[in-house]
Amino acid sequence: MSSFIKSSSIYVLSSIVSAAIPFILLPILTRYLNPAEYGQIAMFSIFTTALAALIGLSVQGAANRRFFDEKITEFELARFNGNCFFILLFSTCFSVFFLLLLGPYLAGYLGIPLTWIYLGVLSVFFSFILNIRLGQWQIRGKAKSYGALQIANAVVVLVFSLLFVVLLKLGPSGRIYGIVITSLIIGALSYFTLRKEKLVLFKYSREDINYALSFGVPLIPHVLGGFLLLSVDRLVINKELGLEMTGTYMVALNLGGALNIVFTSINKAYVPWLFGQLKQDSPNNKLSIVKKTYGYFIVLIFMALLSFLIAPPLLKLIVGERFHQAAEVLPIIITGQIFLGMYFMVTNYIFYIKKTKYLAYVTITSGAINIGLLLILVPIYGIVGAALAFLIANFWQFSCTWAVSAKLYKMPWGLRELR
Repeated sequence: MSSFIKSSSIYVLSSIVSAAIPFILLPILTRYLNPAEYGQIAMFSIFTTALAALIGLSVQGAANRRFFDEKITEFELARFNGNCFFILLFSTCFSVFFLLLLGPYLAGYLGIPLTWIYLGVLSVFFSFILNIRLGQWQIRGKAKSYGALQIANAVVVLVFSLLFVVLLKLGPSGRIYGIVITSLIIGALSYFTLRKEKLVLFKYSREDINYALSFGVPLIPHVLGGFLLLSVDRLVINKELGLEMTGTYMVALNLGGALNIVFTSINKAYVPWLFGQLKQDSPNNKLSIVKKTYGYFIVLIFMALLSFLIAPPLLKLIVGERFHQAAEVLPIIITGQIFLGMYFMVTNYIFYIKKTKYLAYVTITSGAINIGLLLILVPIYGIVGAALAFLIANFWQFSCTWAVSAKLYKMPWGLRELR
């Protein structure tokens, strides 16, 4: 447990530093960009989130899971990673062909320049390589290397964003250039270190391709469901209320998203430790895991309640006056993020037994509920309605995932079993 605490502390610390950099940018960007321009950046973010489900076909998770298979050699792991890169190249070519046909329509619908569409492809491609690199460090317990690259990524994007937005005054395009150039630099560095450590071997293997696709492809509906759950709100707000309100809502999401970064970081340290514990198949270990999980839930619920007192004045202090309306929705968004943090604690059992198709069912259902609530609530309550839809859908996702996880993998969740 001490190694988990140590690595978790590094993950969380590096994530806090990484999250602090967007916080540094937020008061600057909200003074150099108006809400409509900020809304354009939100639309670019939505596009790249959806595109990430197609480019790479979500096989980066397979590269992590393969490490825990029995009797796997370093040669086989490197070859498997190389075949994940083959999938990345093929899926990128397919996506580019698709976007050559539909790019102008997508750009018009999202309200962004056409060049941003193709820049988004570059950003997602190199982000996939970054995720492979980070995952290989994570599964090997190299938290320091992981944290260093994560912080470097955040610092570089900060520097380029300030250069293009503040000094060169390129407006929202400057922010996009900062994101894309950073992904190119960090992605190239990630690839270089993978090759240097001999973690990638380009030797075609049908078996590796099939393994990776069998893990990743069932996750595509899960990723798209996550998109419907976490991103489609900005599309609905843009359609119903315009880019200006989208930008205002995005500011609240960015602040609330800091929690998501922390939860994700804790989970990255938690997964290798949890899988190691589950592999021992000890009833005492399982009981201890459940007790700690319930304690974590109590802390998160307290944080959600506290956010209604602290979050609104904090937002008004950080952002420009034109974005103060975001304070109305920030506590609701934070509560939704709390349920996402709780979701991480129950979903890993499904990954452990490789039943990822069930996650797709839950996430698609949650996404559909989110869309239905958005269409009903946004016209009536504006961005507050969008935040409520986000909260309810996240609660549904957490509850259903917990129920599915408990059915697929036996853990002592019942109160009687805890005694």
